[in-house]
Amino acid sequence: MIYMNRALSKLNAAKKALEFVEDGMIVGLGSGSTASYFIRFLGEKIRKEGLRIKAVSSSLESERLAKGSGVEVVDMNNIKKIDLAVDGADEVDENGFLIKGKGGCLTREKIIDYAAEKFIIIVDESKLVKRLGEKNPVPVEVIPFAWRLVKRRLSEDSSLRTKDNNPYVTDNGNYILDVRFRRIKDPVKLEKDLNSIPGVIENGIFTRKPDKIIVGKSNKAFIK
Repeated sequence: MIYMNRALSKLNAAKKALEFVEDGMIVGLGSGSTASYFIRFLGEKIRKEGLRIKAVSSSLESERLAKGSGVEVVDMNNIKKIDLAVDGADEVDENGFLIKGKGGCLTREKIIDYAAEKFIIIVDESKLVKRLGEKNPVPVEVIPFAWRLVKRRLSEDSSLRTKDNNPYVTDNGNYILDVRFRRIKDPVKLEKDLNSIPGVIENGIFTRKPDKIIVGKSNKAFIK
């Protein structure tokens, strides 16, 4: 029952985000389960309404899903702007700061989300926290050449993410360190500090505040 309610919550949040999609837009597509609902619904909206929508994707998985759903995906380097980015999150705190990257797509997600003219986050209620780091570690994408060096530089507990007993490899060919912080007092400072470590590509703290935070419940969605 809990799993079903959470799935409905994600579905309702994704549907609500469609209200902000307009004809002619270039839309940034996030990654993860909630973003996947949005991608499927976006494909349906394009077909039903005959919209001229193009999209840029934050992961190879989302790109495949988008193409299979009838959404035209274009190269990031061939566009001048992103009108709207719609993405999920692992945590959203009271100030609108985020932790993202459980799915391993944080770098491309951050590029798209920070570049978009309008940025919308879609989540279920379980992702709302008082302070970042309550439930999730902070993912840090690192080049394989330097992952041990970066791990030693991190003052908090960290672990190399693995898959099938091998290092997890991102779409960019890098590794991820999952870093546990006892308390994140200043997300803006921590985001900058982590990225200043040589060998770090990007981290999962997002301090560009969303223009809208859509929270899904099992029977509806609302804008926080």
